[in-house]
Amino acid sequence: MLVAAGLVSPGVSSAGDLIGSSRGGSVQWDYCYGKPDTAVLPVDPRTLVQPGISNGKAVHFNAFWKDCHVNPAAVQEVGHAQTCGELRQRFYVGEGLLTNGHPGAGALFTGTDPTRVESGLGIATFTAGQYNELWRIWGFLLRPDNFDSLVAQRYGSAVSTERNPYPLPGQNPNWTNGGSGQLPQMLTQLRNPDGSWSGRIGVTCHACHSGAVGTPADGPGLGVVLGGGSSLADLDLFLSDLLPLGYPASLATFANLNRTRGTNNASDINLAFLFPDETLLSAGEVIGLINSGSTAGMDTPAWWNMGHRPVKFVDGVFPMDAPRVDMVFYTPFFGLFGGVGGPVSEAGQDWMRTNGPPLNTWVESLKAPRYPLAINQTLAEQGAVLFHTLDMWGPGRNNPVQRPQGNGSCASCHGAYAPRYVNDPAFLATPALEGMASYIVPLSIIGTDPVRVNTNNLAVQTAGAKNFFGYPQTAGTAQDCGPQNQPHIRGNRELGYLAPPLYGVWATAPYLHNGSVPNVWEVLKPSDRKPIWRRVSTPPRWDQPLTIMGFDTNLQRAYDSTKLGWKYDTIACQWRTPLNPAVSPYINCDPGDEFRTPLAQEMMNVLFSNIFLTWNILYPPTRTRQQLEDRKIFNTHAFGQDNGGHEFNSVLTDLERVALIEYLKTL
Repeated sequence: MLVAAGLVSPGVSSAGDLIGSSRGGSVQWDYCYGKPDTAVLPVDPRTLVQPGISNGKAVHFNAFWKDCHVNPAAVQEVGHAQTCGELRQRFYVGEGLLTNGHPGAGALFTGTDPTRVESGLGIATFTAGQYNELWRIWGFLLRPDNFDSLVAQRYGSAVSTERNPYPLPGQNPNWTNGGSGQLPQMLTQLRNPDGSWSGRIGVTCHACHSGAVGTPADGPGLGVVLGGGSSLADLDLFLSDLLPLGYPASLATFANLNRTRGTNNASDINLAFLFPDETLLSAGEVIGLINSGSTAGMDTPAWWNMGHRPVKFVDGVFPMDAPRVDMVFYTPFFGLFGGVGGPVSEAGQDWMRTNGPPLNTWVESLKAPRYPLAINQTLAEQGAVLFHTLDMWGPGRNNPVQRPQGNGSCASCHGAYAPRYVNDPAFLATPALEGMASYIVPLSIIGTDPVRVNTNNLAVQTAGAKNFFGYPQTAGTAQDCGPQNQPHIRGNRELGYLAPPLYGVWATAPYLHNGSVPNVWEVLKPSDRKPIWRRVSTPPRWDQPLTIMGFDTNLQRAYDSTKLGWKYDTIACQWRTPLNPAVSPYINCDPGDEFRTPLAQEMMNVLFSNIFLTWNILYPPTRTRQQLEDRKIFNTHAFGQDNGGHEFNSVLTDLERVALIEYLKTL
C-alpha cells in the first residue's frame, strides 16, 4: 500500500519481479522463434481456462475455452496446428490476407477475388477511377497535391511506410507495379486470380482494427499500429462520399457502422443471424431478432489481446476458437446468407472455412507496442503492487458496489502480469495463465452502458446457434461453439461485459466498451468524466483551413501522458427543440442539468432499443462541414454512449491512481 508520501511501505520489496510484460500475442507463436518446423507446439494456455481453475484464486475466470475443432471433418475446417511448421504455414496465409497490396490480400465482402460470383463480382469494391474523384466531392477545384494524406485524415486512417499502391489517373496499374499513389491502411488494391493488379480497391479490416499512435520515429511499432483497435475511423463519411460516385455498397451506411467518429457497429450480429445455415428460425426467434434493437457504437478491442482471451467480443458472445465470425466482413458477399444462396452461398462459406483459421493465427501473433515516453520506475513498481493486491472492497473503503469474485484488485478481473504474482499460486493455477483475462463482470457490478448486452438477447443467442458463424455442428456438445450467453451454456453466470487483458492499454484510448471515457485517469476517477467531449484534431495545412482533418495522433502535441489518453475539449450542451432545431444532435442535452437527457431523446432511445435498424436509419444525414465536424463529438447522453460504470474505482485515492497509471504504461 502507499504511505502518505506516496512511497511503498518499508516492508514491501521493490525487486525487479514487479515489472514485466509479454505485450500480448500468442504463446505458441512466441515459442516457435528459433525452433525448427518439426518442433511440437506447447499447450495453448487459453485451453486451460476451464471450470474450477480459478476457484479460490485472486484472479477469477467465469468464461471458458471451447474447442470448435474437436471434429475437423464435421466443421470442415482444419484442426489446431500441432507443430511450429503448421503454425507458420497458417501465419503466412493470414499475413497475406491482411497485408495491403499482397497477392492474397482480402477486402470487405469480397474475399480475395473480386471476379467471382460469390463475391458479387466485386460489388463491395470500387474502381481506382472512382477513388481518384473523391477530391471533387470534398469541394476542391483541383486535385490537392496531398490527396493521399487528406484521404487518411478525412476518413480516419493512417498512411503506412509500407507500400500500398493504387494507380493515379491515366496509369495502368500493371505497368506501374500497382500505381504511384499510396492508399491509407484502411484500403487495399486487390489482385486478379493470376496475380496481376485489378485496379479495384476494397476496404480492409484495418479500417477498424489498426489505428495510429505517433510516428515510426517515436519507437518500434508506432505510426500505423497494427491491431490496436482504431479510434479514428469514419467509414460512414467515406461510404457516403463514394455514393455519388456510383459505389453501390455505400448503401451499407444505412444498415451499420456508426454515429460518432472513432466508433463502429461491427458486431451488429442480429442482422447476420436472420439468415440461418440450415435449420429455419422459429417465429419467436424472428420476432426476437427484430425486437432486439440496435447494438449502437462501440470501441474496437485490441487484436494483440486475443491470444489471452478464451472468448471474444465485449460480452463474450463467441468462443475465441470460432474464427468464422472474425471473417464476417471479408466473407464473399453471398456467403453471408446461409443456405439462402445455394451453391453460391456455400462457395462463400468455403472461403471462410479455408481462411478463418489462418487469419486468426496471424492476428493472435500481434504484439502491443512499448510505451515510448518516460516511466517512473519506482512509481510503476508501487502501481504493480496496487494493481495486483489492493482490495477495493477492503476495510475502510466502504465500496457501495457489489463485490466481484477474486481478491478485489484490478488483477482479479483483468489478469496478472507482474512475475511476482504470475508465479504465485494464490493468484493463478499456473504461470502459463499470465495476462489471461476471462471474467465477464455482471452488469450489476460493472455498471457500464447496457445496450450492447441487452441487444444480444435470447433470440439473438438461439438464432446464432443455427447460423454458420455459430458452428451449428457443435450444438449441444460439451464444446458447443454457438453464442456463449445461451442459458444452457452460461448456467448461473450473469450477463455483463468481458474485462479485457491490458497489454498496450496506453495505446488504446478511449476506454470502456463504447469508447465513452477518453483516458485511464477518468476510468479510475469517475467523478472527473465529462458528459460531452471532443478529441483534438490534427491541425490542417495553412492553405487548407476548411478541410476535414482526423483526430491528432502526434504524441508530443496530442497525447496526455499523465492521464494516459488523447487530449480533448469539453463541449457545452444545448437543448434541441422544435423552436431551436439548429442545435446539433451531437450536443443535445438539458443545459440546466448536463447529466439529464431531454425527454424526446429518451423516447427515441426506447425505439432504438426495441426495433433493430431504427438507430441507423432514423438520423439526419451529415453533409455540411459543421455536421461532419460534429461527428467528432462524443455525447454520453446518446443511445449506447453512456459513460457511467466502473464506479468501484471511486474508492481509490489520487496517489493510488497515479501509481496505477504509471504501472499500466509498462504493459
